[in-house]
Amino acid sequence: MSIDDRKRYLILKEPSILKGIIILAIPIMFNNLIKTLHDVVDMFFVSKITSFGEEAVTSISITFPVVFMFIALGIGLSIAGTSLISQYIGAGQKNDAQKYATTLVVLALIIGIVLNFLSYFGAPYIMRLIDAEGYVLENSIKYLQIRAFELPLLFVFFAYQAIRNASGDTLSPMIIGVATILINIILSPIFIIVLNLGVSGAAYATLISHVVILPIVLLQLFKSTSGITIKEEYVIIDKVVAHDLLKTAAPAALGQSFTAIGFIVMTYFILSYGTPTASAFAISNRISSMILHPAMAIGAILSAYIGQNIGNLNPERAKQAFRTALNLGVGVMATGSLIVLFFRRSLAGIFLLEGSYALDLAEEYMFFLLIGLPLMAVFQTFIGVYNGTGHTKLTFIIGVTRLWLLRIPLIMLFKYYTDFNSSGIWYAMLLSNLIIVVIGYMMYKTLDFKPKIRIE
Repeated sequence: MSIDDRKRYLILKEPSILKGIIILAIPIMFNNLIKTLHDVVDMFFVSKITSFGEEAVTSISITFPVVFMFIALGIGLSIAGTSLISQYIGAGQKNDAQKYATTLVVLALIIGIVLNFLSYFGAPYIMRLIDAEGYVLENSIKYLQIRAFELPLLFVFFAYQAIRNASGDTLSPMIIGVATILINIILSPIFIIVLNLGVSGAAYATLISHVVILPIVLLQLFKSTSGITIKEEYVIIDKVVAHDLLKTAAPAALGQSFTAIGFIVMTYFILSYGTPTASAFAISNRISSMILHPAMAIGAILSAYIGQNIGNLNPERAKQAFRTALNLGVGVMATGSLIVLFFRRSLAGIFLLEGSYALDLAEEYMFFLLIGLPLMAVFQTFIGVYNGTGHTKLTFIIGVTRLWLLRIPLIMLFKYYTDFNSSGIWYAMLLSNLIIVVIGYMMYKTLDFKPKIRIE
């Protein structure tokens, strides 16, 4: 049995769906975990910049939603690619899968280049708009402008990851992702501390690591002996294929963009409480995200799992996969949160000075983050099932509702009409996550689990 046949069997026929999800989710989880480790390493080194530790951490943390806003379309394209390509693989239509994969890569590269220019020249205006100033303003602009050149490379990697995940190969993207991040981790202290480039050094390290790995990604895309590869004859964009991809990608991409803009608005409110609050928010999110990665990995592989089974005209197995993933994600999140809950101050203390106000805030914020992580497991599972079935409009609705209709209004309510101070941010996040899982379940009940492709 070939590698491709084994992957198809695991997703379409393996009696234990739990076994299949765990096997395929572990590489994604590990890749995400290493990426967060890199983010933590970056935070650690920039926090040691003499006299500007908290400001340096804030300079990077407030750029996250801005970077996320620009990569939203790439994420949307990868979601569409995984959904449609996995359904064609499940239906056994390999040529169609290759046509969609090739178009996906071409579109990703073109859009990445366009956004490279937009993000580079737009960085000063965006950072001033969210009220950054002084050291934070200057360094956040530099950081964004350097990372702008990473976008075309990142978009190609998103497309590559979508293609491999759609076929059940989560190991190859993990290996490439881990290699990229390890190079980044090695370069970060050199550029930040040794070469004394500060915050800009973190951006240079990230950009160079992607440049070094790009040839391997391209080789895999064209010459891999397993899975779906891209073909030169499909490089000229097929209008029907591009339309299908963009139509499916648009709601997910818009949802990601609205989410990113929403986080920019949140950043404005966070900064209004001062640098200690911004530092506590950034560091607590980095630490808690290490626990969240299993749920994110389960949601990501669930999309391919459901897509292939829908393409194979087996909706009952797709529904069973959703239920299995939901139980697994909640169980893992509850266990991880309970363990870290007792060590949260010590973990935050790695980056913040003992006795500082920022450390006290981080300890408080992490309590609310951790007790709410099982809710995030439910949220990520809903995202996986919406994307896998091709109902990316629901992905848009759940993302926008959580942030724009729930979280931001609650933050404003607590800020202007209560004396909760910065604690209002933590309360708003927990409440918005609780309400959205109820809404997410109601939307799940509307799914039809029918193919969104042309089955021969």
